[in-house]
Amino acid sequence: MTRYGYARVSTREQNPESQFDALTAAGVASENIVIEKISGKLASRPKLDQLLERLEPGDQVVVTRLRRIGRNHQHLLDLVAWFDKHDVDFEVLEQGIDTSTPLGRLFFRFMAALAEFDREAIVEGTREGLAAARARGRVGGRPPALTQRQIDQAQIMYDSGKYTVDEIAETFRVSRSTMYKQLAAHQDGHDCALVVYRNTRTRKVDAYNNRRFGETGQSEEVQLEADRKWWPIAANRESRVKAIVYVVDGVVTRIRGITPGAKWKRDDRGYADVPVTAPLTELEIARQLPTLGIALGDRRPHVRGKIREYVSL
Repeated sequence: MTRYGYARVSTREQNPESQFDALTAAGVASENIVIEKISGKLASRPKLDQLLERLEPGDQVVVTRLRRIGRNHQHLLDLVAWFDKHDVDFEVLEQGIDTSTPLGRLFFRFMAALAEFDREAIVEGTREGLAAARARGRVGGRPPALTQRQIDQAQIMYDSGKYTVDEIAETFRVSRSTMYKQLAAHQDGHDCALVVYRNTRTRKVDAYNNRRFGETGQSEEVQLEADRKWWPIAANRESRVKAIVYVVDGVVTRIRGITPGAKWKRDDRGYADVPVTAPLTELEIARQLPTLGIALGDRRPHVRGKIREYVSL
C-alpha cells in the first residue's frame, strides 16, 4: 500500500506549502506528493490524471480539503466512485473523511444518493416543463442568431460569388462559424435540392397574384402556382437546383423536378419563379434524383425557424 498526496493551488502566485506540510504530517512521503497549479474550474488536470494512472489496489489518496481535488460536486462523486471501483482509499484531512472506514464509505454513499435524487428531480421537472411548453406551442432553446429572411439574403450574397463568408458574417454581425453553419453547400458546389417545410394550418389561396401562399389543399393547378413562386434562389445557384421537396406537417408530401431548359423569372428582389414539373412518381425520383436520399412519405420533422434548406445531391 502506498499513500499519495494531492495538492492544488489555483494560480502560480499561490503557495502550496501549507498543503504540503499537512500532507507530510499525515504520513505521506514527500516524493509521493503531487502538486498541481491549475484553476479549480478546468476539466483537465494533467497531474491528477497521471496520479490516477499510477494507483494500484490498496493505495490511498490524501488531500487536505475536498475542494482541492474536486472541480464540483459531481466530479468529486465520480472520483470517489472510481476509487471504490479500483479499491483505492480516499482521505480528506480537514473534514475527517476516510473511505477506508465504514463511516467514511457511508458518508460518500449518502452523498451519491442525494446527488442521484437531485439529478432525477431536475430531469423530471425539465421534462414536465418542456411538455407543458410544447402543449402551448412554445419550444425552448436559444433564439436563432439569424432570421429566415437574413439566411435567405446571406445565401443569395454567397451564391453571387461577390462576397466572402467573412464579409457576409460581418454584414449580419455573426461569427464566421455561425455563417458557415447557415450557408448551404458552401464548399462542395454540388447539385442540390431545395427542401421546403410547410404546415396545413395556414391556407392562403390566391391564384391571381404572385404570392407564395404555401400549402393550399386545392387542385394541382392552384397548388402548382403556390409551389413555384417565389423562392430566394440566387441566379448563380440556378443551374445546380434540380428539384424542390415539399414537407407538409413533417412528412415528405411531393417532390417536383425542375423543367430542363425552361426560363426562370425573377422579381425585383431577386426571388425566382421556378419552372417546376408535376409531382414526380417514386420511379421518376429514383431515376432523376438517385442520390437525393429522400422518399415520399418519409418523416422529416420541422425545425423551428427553418422553413427552407438545401440538401446536396
